[in-house]
Amino acid sequence: MRIAIIDDEKPARSELKYLIGLYEDEAEFTEISSGEEALEVLKKEAFDLLLIDMNLGDISGSALAYMARKKMPEAEIVFATALSTYAEKAFEVEALYYLLKPFSGEKVKQMLERYHVKKDRKEEEEEPKRKSFQKIPVTLDKKTLMVDLSEVVYIESQNRVCVIHTKNEDFEDHNTLNYYEERLKDKGFFRIQKSYIVNLRYVSEIAPWFHGTYSVKLSGQKEVVLPVSRKIIKELREELCI
Repeated sequence: MRIAIIDDEKPARSELKYLIGLYEDEAEFTEISSGEEALEVLKKEAFDLLLIDMNLGDISGSALAYMARKKMPEAEIVFATALSTYAEKAFEVEALYYLLKPFSGEKVKQMLERYHVKKDRKEEEEEPKRKSFQKIPVTLDKKTLMVDLSEVVYIESQNRVCVIHTKNEDFEDHNTLNYYEERLKDKGFFRIQKSYIVNLRYVSEIAPWFHGTYSVKLSGQKEVVLPVSRKIIKELREELCI
């Protein structure tokens, strides 16, 4: 889950980061200290969850939320503020939750539970469509390319972007590896390690590696050797029926 915490007070950002981290150990955080900075970041990066303070000093949190909603309609928005007078604004942008300062661990937990319930419901509704569709969209500049899944060899997380390696070329995309893992889990793809998802059709070799770990090689990728998490080597073997 990619999370942006937008607040001009560093202690508040740190507190939210800590509390969310108690329940989301794989969350990726981006801390943003002003509305102007947020506008620049949101032009370049995509997020699953935006936590926005209402008083940012330069831009109101509600105005930023409106702009974020247009830019990222799939992202969930949470107002995290000391004021309880903006509930109507939260309703207008279809905010997921309204967190009041000082933050409570229980309230943060409730917010995250609501996020996952909504996400799971949305995925259940989209599942039939996803299972029948054999392409994935990749944003390139201002264009969206539809890439055949049969061409995708592996996907890696690299410097806050995902690199999609196909048989002939590579693409960068701002969706998370968790996003691709969920989207591709029933289509012959497998997450072998926190930074890599492979197309099982291209796995050509599994071999012992360093310190009791394993690695995989992929057809058509002679120079590529990818690590396999020790915890999932058994599951990988089961997926490959070996």
